[in-house]
Amino acid sequence: MPELSVVIPTLNEERTIESCLQAVGRRQDVEAVVSDGGSADGTVRRARSMGALVVEGPPGRGGQLNRGAAATQTEWLLFLHADCRLPLGWHDAVATALADPANSLGCFRLHTESSPGTRPSPVQRVWLRTLDLRSRGLRLPYGDQAFAVRREVFDRVGGFPDIPLMEDLAFARDCRKVGRIRRLPLEIRTTARRTDAYPVRARLMMLVFPWLFRFGVPPGTLARWYGNAR
Repeated sequence: MPELSVVIPTLNEERTIESCLQAVGRRQDVEAVVSDGGSADGTVRRARSMGALVVEGPPGRGGQLNRGAAATQTEWLLFLHADCRLPLGWHDAVATALADPANSLGCFRLHTESSPGTRPSPVQRVWLRTLDLRSRGLRLPYGDQAFAVRREVFDRVGGFPDIPLMEDLAFARDCRKVGRIRRLPLEIRTTARRTDAYPVRARLMMLVFPWLFRFGVPPGTLARWYGNAR
């Protein structure tokens, strides 16, 4: 029986889901669950062809993450974005973090790469490295850092809020009330889909949106400003 479930929310991610699942790997103690929000492309077909359990329902990342978790019975959960790739040794790092009862949430450091097919300039590469600095600080982590959590903690905080944006920050904030957030000494690789298209605007949103959320700006309003990252 698997001891850990990797839950991946998807919506039209046929270009990224295979590499994401390949990085998860095939272990007897790990199951991959793809929670799809109504993809119109080949996401579901590709996920199933790679052995993932697919759960389908309406779009909305918070709801998709909760449905994926509900489809599993494992004691450990890892919530992973479809455009992210786990590093070598990820399982041992996650297991070490979750074995410590003082830790309520584990997350990786970031290594942001330019989108496939693009050739970033030296200035753009430096820009991407600056984006990664947030993952090394003491602020609340974002969902692209992947969230590792024990099911008891997940149930205690009520899972992810079903809101159109900032569900990751809200979940991390709730977990921090339960225990310590542990940053793992490994880098997860993610793509710069939004920053490739709108570098300045995307950076400003990353800096400003968490504060607007804390000050009470509705997630629906933030989601309209955020737009589509794909």
